[in-house]
Amino acid sequence: MGLRVAAALCGLVGGLAWISALIFDRATGGTIVDVLTWTGMFLLGVATVSAGASLVSSSAFWLKILVACCFAVLVGSVLALLSDSVEDLVVYAAFGAVALVVSVTVLLRVERAPTGSHAR
Repeated sequence: MGLRVAAALCGLVGGLAWISALIFDRATGGTIVDVLTWTGMFLLGVATVSAGASLVSSSAFWLKILVACCFAVLVGSVLALLSDSVEDLVVYAAFGAVALVVSVTVLLRVERAPTGSHAR
């Protein structure tokens, strides 16, 4: 499993966790909301760092780490800025929905090995 697939799976599950946190908060509340929020934050953090790392070619490992960290800080800053204006769980659910769409798109576009008579 490559870095793109792992990042997409983390983004998919993390996005679902944040959307579920908003749904459970509106329905019942309780500890499940905190668990889903922190689980989604961890998984989407992994997906964000992995997505940032995939922006750079593998020739310069130090640059890959730097871009991954900076991309995660940028996304976290935007998330914190939006959380100041709107309720936290609404922002998290919206970000989770975006992560869900991006993850499904990446998973559907994963390159597979060619098959057929002209495969190399």
